Amino acid sequence: MTELVEIKQRAERELLAKGNVRGVGVGYKTVGGRVTDELAIVVLVTRKIRPLEDIHPKDRVPPEIEGARTDVVEVGLVRVPPPGDVGRRGRMRPAPGGCSIGHVRATAGTLGCLVRREKERFILSNNHVLAATNLGAKGDYILQPGPADGGRVPEDGIAELSDYVRIDFGGENRMDAALARPFSLELVTAEILEVGEPTGIAEPELGAEVAKSGRTTGLTRGTVDVVAATVDVLYGLERVRFVDQCVVAVPGFSAGGDSGSVVLLPESKRAVGLLFAGSEMSTIFTPLGTVLEELRVEL
Repeated sequence: MTELVEIKQRAERELLAKGNVRGVGVGYKTVGGRVTDELAIVVLVTRKIRPLEDIHPKDRVPPEIEGARTDVVEVGLVRVPPPGDVGRRGRMRPAPGGCSIGHVRATAGTLGCLVRREKERFILSNNHVLAATNLGAKGDYILQPGPADGGRVPEDGIAELSDYVRIDFGGENRMDAALARPFSLELVTAEILEVGEPTGIAEPELGAEVAKSGRTTGLTRGTVDVVAATVDVLYGLERVRFVDQCVVAVPGFSAGGDSGSVVLLPESKRAVGLLFAGSEMSTIFTPLGTVLEELRVEL
């Protein structure tokens, strides 16, 4: 795996410059619709184009790179989508993971889970959910439900923005993450809807079955299909690059409004990631250990 990741890193600049390519990572090669046990460099494309002759030669993905086989996976238009008009849109007290939440100037996303720093507890979700994509300031109102779901100031205020990792629109990013401090611990609960309380964290492993509980699509299951991925994500009309991400290439695993959901191992309830983007065909999440370390918190 380490050698393949190194090959991927050497090749990704050239691969990402090809038309239709949106990401590059490492995963198991799929042949004839079946997942094999062969590791490959996975090239993520908006859509597969057939026949091969219809693709300009400079945009074709080579079958091998430095002796490592490649695999082309269709992931759709990966973006931070607006919330849909279905799902868990109501007011909940205490507010659990998996419900609607949002910055007073944002729309609505998902309350991921509670985390702690010493004796303080915080709500974990995305920057674009809790900090309105870099526009938020510490102390701003966080509403549950989010504004797009009818949340209003002051009656639906549940927390204040505490901290967030800025999104660099011109460079590389490792996460889309933010923290909010609840006004009272009685307003929130450590449980995640249809999951329960997370039992700890784990590294996302290739091929692992995972689940998430989100505002829009509720409880869904999938598999970790790509790791160590560099992915270009659309924020509005701007393309933003993220590195060291994981991909669930399962249609319907998430939808707009599920941003901020925690990705877990369904049997052990150990959390492995923080969901922040996707398409109709795929979902992108950041390894949770990376997020917790950057924000200096624990589960």
